[in-house]
Amino acid sequence: MNPPRVLDLPDIGWACGLIAISIGLLQWQRVGLAGQIALAAARSILQLLVMGFGLQIVWQLDNPSVTVGGIGAIAIATTIAASNRIGDRMKNLLPIVGGAVLTGLIIAVGYTILVVIKPTDWHQPQYLLALAGICLGYLLNNTAVAGERLISEIERHQAEIETRLSLGATPAQAIAAYRQIAIKSALLPTIDTLMVAGLVTIPGFLAGELLANIQPVNAAGYQIVVLFTVMASNTIAAIIVTGAITNRCFTKYAQLRSFDA
Repeated sequence: MNPPRVLDLPDIGWACGLIAISIGLLQWQRVGLAGQIALAAARSILQLLVMGFGLQIVWQLDNPSVTVGGIGAIAIATTIAASNRIGDRMKNLLPIVGGAVLTGLIIAVGYTILVVIKPTDWHQPQYLLALAGICLGYLLNNTAVAGERLISEIERHQAEIETRLSLGATPAQAIAAYRQIAIKSALLPTIDTLMVAGLVTIPGFLAGELLANIQPVNAAGYQIVVLFTVMASNTIAAIIVTGAITNRCFTKYAQLRSFDA
């Protein structure tokens, strides 16, 4: 098999022709998304090239402090973005979301590195940074959906929760059904991905490895590991973020409090 071809800037330029086709077709249909697509494409080029050069430096340095620092920076950005997506109905969500993201990430990726892949050095960027980056991408949506859905369910069923409390239920019992709904909502997209992977889709990680000339069976094995790592990190984070929000929703006297508190 031939080694993968290295793409240069002219190749990226020709790839922009695909965006031009999309914009041309939308203009023809008068959809009105041409400006947004052009801006999104320009941003993606800039952001991905910056990321690519940054990752190249991390790869060359192969230093645990640099690798972990890079993951930490992405985790902070993920935490801020997820907190913003949940909204402003509850204050000071950064510690809650950050704790959920970091715990899910450390446990799932740590297990995968130390127990499954077992590289020569645990901090090898090709494994640690790749796994962490993929998980953080999913954790952004997972924690945002879990937190937003739980808060929405509590607001929608406030009277029912207070009724349960008045009948002697503990805060955990009064809110359990709504917390379960939030966790399910957060995890269903990942479960759907597991269900169709290899059946009706070639997942992105597997497709990337195939383009990089990795043997298909080996690439499929790594894709399985990646998906299971994502599932574990998402599950841990969803449970933690909903549990922490639940605790914030009640006073020490087991009374449902305002989200502005």
